[in-house]
Amino acid sequence: MPRYPNLWVFVEQSLAPTYPEAVQLVTRRIQNAMQLREIPGPFDNAEGCDADFRLEHLQPWETREHRAFQHSHAFHLRYYHRALTANQASAMRVRTPEGERLFYRLASSVHYEVEHTNPNHADVEICPICGRTGEYAALKGNLVEMVHDPLGLELVLRGTIRGQTVRFEDWKQEEVGSIGKLGNQLAVRHFVYAGLSDDRNTLRIGIAVLSPRK
Repeated sequence: MPRYPNLWVFVEQSLAPTYPEAVQLVTRRIQNAMQLREIPGPFDNAEGCDADFRLEHLQPWETREHRAFQHSHAFHLRYYHRALTANQASAMRVRTPEGERLFYRLASSVHYEVEHTNPNHADVEICPICGRTGEYAALKGNLVEMVHDPLGLELVLRGTIRGQTVRFEDWKQEEVGSIGKLGNQLAVRHFVYAGLSDDRNTLRIGIAVLSPRK
């Protein structure tokens, strides 16, 4: 299914002199920050992406009432950059408080859903974590676009799902983290806008801006 990227990462040119270097900066630093596993191609069903990163076995939903539907969760982060390069859309000039700057941009799709090894992958409507529940209960339409997408965006930008910190399911219980971890080395700002207009078939769209630290 054609997907509109719901996360755009902008990299100031001073951090990466070329677009391939900007792609490497984004993909590798976010991978390290969130301990993401890269899924090697060729991809069987990865929305036509150029790179696919994933976390599995997060936030298990354990329930007696709906045992057949209980599951853990998966986070996806899929990047798109070849199409931007081919259409000469990989860079743009942006006005900033410090003046106009050239930024490279990288499109990506993020979402949060039932993990792959569960027979109910990818949708369980009644799940209190990834389902059409809580603040998303009244939203109609595709579950991925209305719920999984904004949850994935929340995790990558804030490290939370429905306002709760997400941790790895192991003995350390460390926080999964977010793009905010890059703030130790870079200046990181992020913004969230409403989607669902024109060709934007996703509830919310996030923009993360990476610049040198002052």
